[in-house]
Amino acid sequence: MMKVLIVDDEPIIRKVLKSMIRWEEHGLQWGGEAVDGEEAWEAVQQGGIDLVVTDILMPRMDGLELVKRLKQTGADVAVVVLSCLDDFTYVKEAMKHGAHDYILKPTMEPEQLVHILTEARDGLLLQRKDREQSEQLKRQLMLSKQAQWGQRLQKAWVTGMPDEELEAAWFRDGGEVASYLIHFAPGSQMPLLGWQWPDALAYISLSDQRLLLIYEGPSRSEEIRRFLLHECNIPEACFFITDIAAIRGVEQVKQTLGQHEALRSRYFYSDIDGTMMEPEPFSLPAGSGDTLPLEERQNLLKAIAGRNEEAIHHWARHICHRLYREKPPVDQVYSFLYELLGLAAAFARQQTETAVDTFERKYVSLAAVQSRLRMQELTEWFDEACRELAAMLQSRSEAATRNPFVRKAIEYMRNHYRMPISTSDIAEHVKLSRSYLSDLYGKETGESLIEALTRIRIEEAKRLLAGRERKVYEVAEAVGFIDAKTFAKTFKKMVGCTPTEYEEQNK
Repeated sequence: MMKVLIVDDEPIIRKVLKSMIRWEEHGLQWGGEAVDGEEAWEAVQQGGIDLVVTDILMPRMDGLELVKRLKQTGADVAVVVLSCLDDFTYVKEAMKHGAHDYILKPTMEPEQLVHILTEARDGLLLQRKDREQSEQLKRQLMLSKQAQWGQRLQKAWVTGMPDEELEAAWFRDGGEVASYLIHFAPGSQMPLLGWQWPDALAYISLSDQRLLLIYEGPSRSEEIRRFLLHECNIPEACFFITDIAAIRGVEQVKQTLGQHEALRSRYFYSDIDGTMMEPEPFSLPAGSGDTLPLEERQNLLKAIAGRNEEAIHHWARHICHRLYREKPPVDQVYSFLYELLGLAAAFARQQTETAVDTFERKYVSLAAVQSRLRMQELTEWFDEACRELAAMLQSRSEAATRNPFVRKAIEYMRNHYRMPISTSDIAEHVKLSRSYLSDLYGKETGESLIEALTRIRIEEAKRLLAGRERKVYEVAEAVGFIDAKTFAKTFKKMVGCTPTEYEEQNK
């Protein structure tokens, strides 16, 4: 029977759960209780626990931290989360980190508890069965000659001791071998049966996403590609192969790993036809010499915090062009964009709850970033993410407000933005005090009066600049700024570029 551990800081909840069902009748066994995540973690470490039912909000270590730690350490348990109606955000986070299901405390019934626990038990049993089958197959495959040669090759690298038998078998009489490194997108690795490579001398699984093959004879790249496509059913977009020939020693095989990474970078920064990609002519700010666009990242986050759709697009483009120009190592690019998207989602959550969870599931994933094996694909995907984020952050439509005072304020600003009006002028027109109108407007639209007035002015300025009908100082005057310098500074802050740069981009 599977043992169940109950984790809750309220004694009454633990007592109710213990007596709510007849455990043995459902193939379960009471496995004890814990008052917080620390006690639960210690109990799981001691062994014998299969299912964990945990509350979310607890002292010392809470339920969310417990779920994360169990996931990170690969603990062989299934987790069910207890939830109140007002902490559902934490529940979603727990589910994201591997919790099997959740139960609402206020509406919990014995039948529901039994159903969820038996589902978790069955899922855990299936997971254990699959894991055992995989491990058994791995053990069988590791007995193959290819795997044994791969193990010996790695041992020679690690110890620095020569393997005379291997050297003689591969390099006798001036023999040569070639190494092939297969780079996989996350989630697209070969089935285990695909590890039996026809005619390979050896294979080494360097990581979940990199497999090294050693062959002798003529180039096998096309043969390996067909094997992956037709025998392993892996789409061509989910892998690529780098190859290095004319290798004449074990130590030289090891040295080729660095060469494979250089070839990987060339592939990453190449177009579909294999040519190295260069950014189009684009005005980039003077940098500090860093290969990663750190300043541009800060400007993008500021644009998100300010709900500035135009600036979000502008700085997303700058980031992509800077990466193309500097060509930093591939793994650095992946980590940078993954962390940036996580920060972007966090900043967006401060502005709106709308669809942020959906955005995170779709874009804030290292596997999703790494699945784009070319820079071209990655930047197109990143641009798509930023566009979706910008659309999500758009301010509420002015026309949607029903408050007559707010509508009157908007109408006044749109009719008088060319004049040097202030928030006091707007309040006087509406016949409310300035402080009351400011509070009312902010609650209704999500922006302040001065932000709304500035946005209206800049929107009109962009229209005039795009039409190239007037000089910059004339545009500044036409939209109500007292001087061109203040206008240029405000424009760059909101749009992400100077008025002159905006004109050039919209020729």
